[in-house]
Amino acid sequence: MKPVSRFLTSVLLLGLLGSPAFAQRAEQIEVGGFGSYTRYDRAFLLKNQVGGGVRIGYYTSDRVGIELEGGYQNPINVFGTQTATVSLASASLVLNFPYGKTNEFYILGGYTRLAFANTPPYSFTDNGLHGGVGDRLFFGQHWALRLEGRAIFSPKTNYPGGTWGGQVIGSAGLSYFLIPPSQGSRAAANNYQWYWGAQGGVFLSKTNAQGTTYDPMIGGHWLITARRTALYVGYEQAVFLGDDPAVISDPNSSTGLRDVTFHDMRRLMFGVLAFPTQKVVEPFAGGGFALMQVLNPLVDCSGSTPNSDCPTLSDQIAAQDRAEEAASKAFFWLSGGVQISYGKLSVFGQYVLTSSARGFLLDGTTHSLQGGVRYSLGTAKEGITEQH
Repeated sequence: MKPVSRFLTSVLLLGLLGSPAFAQRAEQIEVGGFGSYTRYDRAFLLKNQVGGGVRIGYYTSDRVGIELEGGYQNPINVFGTQTATVSLASASLVLNFPYGKTNEFYILGGYTRLAFANTPPYSFTDNGLHGGVGDRLFFGQHWALRLEGRAIFSPKTNYPGGTWGGQVIGSAGLSYFLIPPSQGSRAAANNYQWYWGAQGGVFLSKTNAQGTTYDPMIGGHWLITARRTALYVGYEQAVFLGDDPAVISDPNSSTGLRDVTFHDMRRLMFGVLAFPTQKVVEPFAGGGFALMQVLNPLVDCSGSTPNSDCPTLSDQIAAQDRAEEAASKAFFWLSGGVQISYGKLSVFGQYVLTSSARGFLLDGTTHSLQGGVRYSLGTAKEGITEQH
């Protein structure tokens, strides 16, 4: 074995066998923010730039963790004539090597996606592999200063005329560590609770006149838990980024069809969720029914297209009534996701699928990808006392 290989192997073994750092623990969650400084690939003709970002990580054991990170920068080219926006999203595997009571060295590696915008030549995305080293300096039970350096390598870049790309990023920030409760207290704490929560994400839909669109969605919900099940009531609204077109049937039109545009969607959801494992990180699934309503449907009676003729006022009113009728339907929904619980606070991500309905302005099934938080405001089960 080569000397360098021996040294690296020794470092790994010592790290894996060493004593834990002050705030380190399996099933711990790390959340934090950071400032960054990036040296861009010289071929990109961008000046070095300050930026920032956020991260969330989870310790699968005392030594191994997984981490998601997002960053943003607004660099300018070396000529000072054009700016660009750069968004970074990465997923990493983190190996932690504690030393001393307050220090923790780590190495990480994973995948990064870089999105350059908004005008050429800075209007492309790159996929890359990254690796890095860093150190956490703990002060107190929950807080740590985190210093890191990483490099991102893109084997093939989409920058015009480029072959491969390489960026180097240094960062410094603060991390907060959520300490997991014991397994027994965790299960008891989650039973018979009344949670209030909020969620946001992306809503995927299509119509019979337009392909799939991706629009932002926000909402809130109540969750009333029993032992391994929970009653779910939620309200959500998708904010469309533009007017969506659809076509409905209308016997008063010369073609038998009518053009409709609409903007935004809201839904009220009722159902049951199941939480089978009652651990810090646990999967969940459920289903129920929902009332969905497309907002602001407007028929086209301009007479400028074959579908837009409305000879009389009564025809126009009847066409609008048909559009309003097609704007609201009842549906079934299914969902699945993962929840991370720490005492009264839970963080979750989920996928929601709704069924299709005949005659609805949205065509076929709809899909949602969401993330959110919920917090217990107290028990949902009252004690019973008897007087004799």
